[in-house]
Amino acid sequence: MTDRSKRRSSRLSRLGSAIFAEVAEWKEEARREGLDVIDLGIGSPDRPPSERVRQTMAAAVLRDDAYRYPLSRGSAAFRQTAVDWLFHRFGIRLDPERELVTLMGSQDGLAHLALAVSEPGDMAIVPDPGYPIYAAGLAVAGVEPYFVPLLENNGFLPDLEAIPEQVWEKSAFILLNFPSNPVSA
Repeated sequence: MTDRSKRRSSRLSRLGSAIFAEVAEWKEEARREGLDVIDLGIGSPDRPPSERVRQTMAAAVLRDDAYRYPLSRGSAAFRQTAVDWLFHRFGIRLDPERELVTLMGSQDGLAHLALAVSEPGDMAIVPDPGYPIYAAGLAVAGVEPYFVPLLENNGFLPDLEAIPEQVWEKSAFILLNFPSNPVSA
């Protein structure tokens, strides 16, 4: 019988470090050394929500129906509100039943994107610097990243013309976000 107690998937080693945990350790070390740290980190709020928001949340937890798992797609009302906002903001029309995906957050969607639209051995074109979840999601899916530098002399935009044709042919998708995370350009 094979001893599986120490077995790990090779995918785990491809994930790299948990950068946010590493940065948190660096910040704590700096604080212990007496440095005044201004945290411009992962967007975790450093102030409580407004009194109105806290009162609304308090009322919500008292509802008997607040303790069920939510629908994974979100309610029909939520999906319709989302597509209405997208039309108002960007002028695009989407079908809330077929063209909208609800997520628990950006990391949830980005971590699963490569699994949904690519096969192991494919490539994906990703910005560098980029959100750490890009590389982690690609590693789990067995997708090879092709990093495109975001440089000041190009307005922090990817130079799509500089990407070799063979990369385009092998790539299942390209990740773009604006303003770019983490450079906010």
